Amino acid sequence: MNRPFFHAPRIERDLLILPTDEYYRRRYRKNRTGSWMLLVVTALAVLLAALGANGAKASEGVNTEYEPITLDDAGSGDLLFSGDVPGQYVPAIHLGTEVDIRVRGLVAEVHIQQFFSNTSNDWQEAVYVLPLPENAAVNGMEIVVGERRIVGKVREREAAKKVYRQAKAEGKRAALLEQQRPNLFTSRVANIAPGEKVAVEIRYLQTLRFDSGQFSLRLPSTLTPRYMPGTPMASQQDVALNAHGWSLPTDQVPDADRISPTMVPMPELQARGSHQMSIAIDLGMGLPLADIFSPYHEINFHRQSDHQYQIELKEGSVPMDRDFALHWRPQTSAMPSAAVFAEQSVDASAQYLQLLLLPPHQSAATQKLPREVVYVVDTSGSMSGVSIRQAKESLLLALSRLDAADRFNVIEFNSRHRSFYPRPVAATPGNIQRARDWVESLEATGGTEMAPALKEALSQQLDEQAGELVRQVIFITDGAVGNERALFEIVRQRLGQVRLFTVGIGSAPNSFFMTKAAEFGRGSFVQIGDLGEVQTKMGQLFEKLENPLVTDLQVEWPQGIKVETYPKQLPDLYRGEPVRLVARVEGQQLGNPSSGEVVVSGRLAGKRFSRTISLGQLAVDRGGREIGSLWARSKIGALRDEQQQRGPLTSSTREGEKAEDPIKQEIIGLALAYQLASPYTSFVAVEETPVRPASERLKSHGVPNAVAQGQVLQRMTYPSTATGVYGQLLTALLLLGLGGALRVRAQVVRAARRILRRCIPDVRCCRTHLDQFLARRLTVAALKYREAPVRTGNARPVEV
Repeated sequence: MNRPFFHAPRIERDLLILPTDEYYRRRYRKNRTGSWMLLVVTALAVLLAALGANGAKASEGVNTEYEPITLDDAGSGDLLFSGDVPGQYVPAIHLGTEVDIRVRGLVAEVHIQQFFSNTSNDWQEAVYVLPLPENAAVNGMEIVVGERRIVGKVREREAAKKVYRQAKAEGKRAALLEQQRPNLFTSRVANIAPGEKVAVEIRYLQTLRFDSGQFSLRLPSTLTPRYMPGTPMASQQDVALNAHGWSLPTDQVPDADRISPTMVPMPELQARGSHQMSIAIDLGMGLPLADIFSPYHEINFHRQSDHQYQIELKEGSVPMDRDFALHWRPQTSAMPSAAVFAEQSVDASAQYLQLLLLPPHQSAATQKLPREVVYVVDTSGSMSGVSIRQAKESLLLALSRLDAADRFNVIEFNSRHRSFYPRPVAATPGNIQRARDWVESLEATGGTEMAPALKEALSQQLDEQAGELVRQVIFITDGAVGNERALFEIVRQRLGQVRLFTVGIGSAPNSFFMTKAAEFGRGSFVQIGDLGEVQTKMGQLFEKLENPLVTDLQVEWPQGIKVETYPKQLPDLYRGEPVRLVARVEGQQLGNPSSGEVVVSGRLAGKRFSRTISLGQLAVDRGGREIGSLWARSKIGALRDEQQQRGPLTSSTREGEKAEDPIKQEIIGLALAYQLASPYTSFVAVEETPVRPASERLKSHGVPNAVAQGQVLQRMTYPSTATGVYGQLLTALLLLGLGGALRVRAQVVRAARRILRRCIPDVRCCRTHLDQFLARRLTVAALKYREAPVRTGNARPVEV
């Protein structure tokens, strides 16, 4: 080799500024911080998305789940209350409720007066989701401001909404009441002045419940947040009028945004003096009573003349965080076997009749038939807290009542469903004990995908033993779902020979789902609102399950009269349940000697029976409006069921327009004639004089509902995606592992570089020594022109 190994440098070494080790160290240190930040943020985002879908239980007492009002939503002078968590606020509208109930005959007339207090400095619109009993016939609404009353009228739903919007825009005080479900309404009040209190009074009629010798009524004051299955339809949501719901409309629950109010823990509302309720009851059935009690609230009652009782809350007012229930039992000597009430219609063209009749009591011992029972228990997130304990206690008690000849299975459901056994098995002690152990381990979490569990329960019966076993499904749930109608259709189509019984759990269950599912399932229902009620209420249910039915019920009316009764087909009755119906009678006046008799017949334990009721001795009320409204309400409910079973209309007119739905038109006609709220009609009240100056801006705030007592405020759970919750968690873990592996690889590479740098001489350093070595032998000219070094003496070429 007669020339240097390296090319000669073009720039002199002394003129170059090369990067140093400190430069590379600082550069790597900066990139390392950024990479770690990116990894942490990505991991947190994936985990939060997965955990949010999972609907994990929130820590008790931590208020982070309800939809807050942010500072971006508030304007100047807007009064908000700060929550427990920084950045979250509570609206400035307070709510108070006074309830006045009058009980006569078999009907309760209820007046609810709700006070909306604007504590802010702006004009406000209050939006509140109002829970009512599932059989409420809403027949009145008024706005009360001081001594003034603005009476509301029933209009078709869209027309009422238009009137309300216009009045709101013009600065007039207005109120709108819309039905979302038979037991769920939306109340809106527009143009509440700063510091003003506006009351909205709502009137409705409610049929009393009678079961096992006991009358009862129930008054909801809050609701359980409902699960909205389906795919969100964000493009179709009505943001203008429904901006207060936490859920988007879905393809299975198109009105999800209207039935998903903000929920706030009761202690926070109570601390600000909001959401308090007082109740006064005038109970006058004309019967001496043996007992009056409320299972969830303390009451005082005073007996007056003519077996009339005045009842009020012992504490004056109570928090609106659970249903109020009142039960009373007539004395044994005064226990009615039948009750009939009648009233004249407004135009005297017809009369309305309400009938309650007890079937004969089966006192003789009957043979107990073997049963095949499928227990379905709701373990979704809405059952968190006390509700899941109530459900588990109820299920364990039910398992203990099984006989050796019975067969059983247990299904739990939340976002998914699981069967403990693939098919129903014999009720041996070993099988029951394994099922009990499994039930004890259940926990509440996830969504409420009820439909797959319902289909599974109704398809698990053994066909080959259908003639030998009594087939029953017992559904234990709070009914917190928004797709009730779809579930009813599943029950109707798949029921077969099965009887479906529902057990309502919690302080504020969905009573509409409980009663209607049992009605479609030809079964019965009970509601358990407290852990101490499990033994009693489940005992009542077992009596119904284990005693013979009253079947083949028929009603014969006198000749020459035209009668329209509801329900059209009387259901089978279980132990302690009465025959009840409402009727509109034309062609013959009731209360005359020639009115004739009504004969009710049926079959009990294989024997036929009949009961006769004389219509000639009836006292017809000439000024009453209660029974007529209840009859119209029952007919609307029957038409609604018929409409749901028929499905949407697909026919159109010759001009290509969609044909009018005759059932819808009939419902509208009934609701307008009887002044009732319905799915297609709403109450609207407008004060003619504008109260809000045109220069003042109107703000809209949702009034929250209180979290039901015993429930844990949970994250809003959304439907599972195709990947599923566990799939998302697995994906999150894989991404985390991949990120960690990349970081480890980078660290290994850097460590290897450091080791190699220490073991192998730095080329730059070698070049420095080489320059020094070559400087003694090479001239500057030789380096510039890449000439070979001239050997002098014994000098050898340098090898590197």
